[in-house]
Amino acid sequence: MLKAIAREKVAEFLVLPFHLRAVSAESLEKSRETNLVVAALIATVAFAAAITVPGGLKGEKGLEQGTPVLIHEIAFKAFVVTNALAFIFSICALAIHFGINDLFLSRIPFWITDITLYQTRSASNLLDHAITATVIAFSTGSYVVLKPSHGLAIASCFICPAVFFCYYIEALLACWVKMDLW
Repeated sequence: MLKAIAREKVAEFLVLPFHLRAVSAESLEKSRETNLVVAALIATVAFAAAITVPGGLKGEKGLEQGTPVLIHEIAFKAFVVTNALAFIFSICALAIHFGINDLFLSRIPFWITDITLYQTRSASNLLDHAITATVIAFSTGSYVVLKPSHGLAIASCFICPAVFFCYYIEALLACWVKMDLW
């Protein structure tokens, strides 16, 4: 029914102007499994990084016991925020996969593939953001710890994003070649 509605025209424009492509159940399941592994890995690493903060914790007795040593550094604050974002994005991706909708929708067989496809795409988009936040968290965490060696800190801060940027440029070019835009 949705595919029939998608082919309808309103004021000479298609209701759904993009092509609904078919995805095999095996391909979809493989993507879901990969997303689950990546999301769990990012959540684990982000959680561990939050517990064992860069620079360590203050150990002396008193009000500041257990406070991060580098709490007043801007790069440390950026690390905390991006690490938290990486954790939240990956947990949201896991929640999409293990959501309560799976139990409800498993009783409606004709919706399964479409819903699973949209869930997988949503989880993949969240994982893209989680990976970006993880790279930034790593860079800012490295920078704040290596700050006494200024040159090394700057090099560490820019190497990861540069490699990440090159990957996205390569993926963009591959997409353009595939669509004959290049």
